[in-house]
Amino acid sequence: MMAPNFSFCLAALLALAALPRTLSLAPPRTAPPARASGRTALRAVASRPKWRQKKTLADEVGGSGDAADAGLTGTVDVVFVQGNATKATKAIVGQPLSEVASQADQFIRYKCKKGECGTCEVKVDGKWIRSCVSTIPYVAPGATFEVTVKPGMIKSKKSSRFFSVRSFVDGWVNNILGMIGFVRTGASEGKNFKVRLDNEAEIARLVAERKAKKAAEKQKA
Repeated sequence: MMAPNFSFCLAALLALAALPRTLSLAPPRTAPPARASGRTALRAVASRPKWRQKKTLADEVGGSGDAADAGLTGTVDVVFVQGNATKATKAIVGQPLSEVASQADQFIRYKCKKGECGTCEVKVDGKWIRSCVSTIPYVAPGATFEVTVKPGMIKSKKSSRFFSVRSFVDGWVNNILGMIGFVRTGASEGKNFKVRLDNEAEIARLVAERKAKKAAEKQKA
């Protein structure tokens, strides 16, 4: 009986060995996702969109002119007059006057930016208007929208240097004047100064005597 059992087991083992590997009960292994190399990461960062210049209101709404004339598109010719100086630009109807002034590099001083204080007033057609709340009106073709700016409305220049020759000279002169004044005061009030010192010494002596008297009274008690 041993021979048939042995033969059967051997045949079963051979049959199992001949089975294809695809019939394995174990789940198939998947390859881990490949990590991006340093160069690949740098390429991804470099491919990001670069910073773009913000379009002006005239660019977004539209107007005549080429793309090279960015900021100078529009249908209304605007001229800023300040004394003998003039600055020209283009704008569209409804564009804020403050934006057009900045576009033309025309300085206008602002404060509240609510149309209440009147700091930014400019003259248009003989009337004073406030730039912070005014817009470009409709102008007939071929006409110019002229804005008169106050002559005194000039951008103040701030000194970029902490030290200058003028500041050094001014400080030196101030020190000399202070020393001269101190000497004059001392010479004119020499007697009064001596009297004040004597009074202070007398006060100090009286205070010392009072303290000594209180200390003696405490010891007796």
